[in-house]
Amino acid sequence: MTKLAMHSKEFTNHDYFENITLFKKLSNEDIQKFVKSSIIKDYKKGENLYTSGEKAIYFYITCSGWVKLFQTTEDGEEINLAMLTKDCITGDSFIFEHGHFATNAQIVEDARIISIPLILLKEQMGLNKQLSFNMLTSMIEYQRRHELQLEQFIHYSAPQRIGCFLLGLCPVLEQKDGVELRLPYDKNFIASTLGMKGATFSRALNMLRDETGIQIQGNNVKIDSMEKLLKFVDGCYSHTHLFKS
Repeated sequence: MTKLAMHSKEFTNHDYFENITLFKKLSNEDIQKFVKSSIIKDYKKGENLYTSGEKAIYFYITCSGWVKLFQTTEDGEEINLAMLTKDCITGDSFIFEHGHFATNAQIVEDARIISIPLILLKEQMGLNKQLSFNMLTSMIEYQRRHELQLEQFIHYSAPQRIGCFLLGLCPVLEQKDGVELRLPYDKNFIASTLGMKGATFSRALNMLRDETGIQIQGNNVKIDSMEKLLKFVDGCYSHTHLFKS
């Protein structure tokens, strides 16, 4: 069962909720209902947020850090479903899954996460049409991201996908030459997110470096020429929002 750590505390930032799709256009009074029931907690890398089959008591909003959603096959292989970061919600849709989580969620980089009782969400959806609409919108957005990701896997090469991933980490207003980035989590997780094995990722990263002149040192990346990188990834660039941090 999911347990809240001793370091948990009440979350009181009303304004933060207003920018989350699930709570948009709700009245201050309705948002406050969720704020009052929210708990914020710091998680360490490697901790489980929840596991498949566990009773779903809370849903979660990631304030910072990274969370991996995955499933495990019968032979023990992990299938990476998504990587979540700032402002991403997980666990909300499991009110439709007979009250149990259908996936696993694990912290891959230290994270600060808000926990909100699922029963409150279910109750309020029955009373608030705007909240129900927001929930539907959120689920459609999630599905569309996965459709775009599948499209990317089919149409673009491994080096192009990595290039798009790096572009997605660039602050939108600062896409200039000489951008310095740090890979947000382990390269194996990045590879899995982009639909490739670790060895393929390493080869593709080297190809990307040769084609665009990016500099790679450990987890640090420097993009010397944004023009070259944009030209190389071509139409794949339209999918960079899939990897926004």
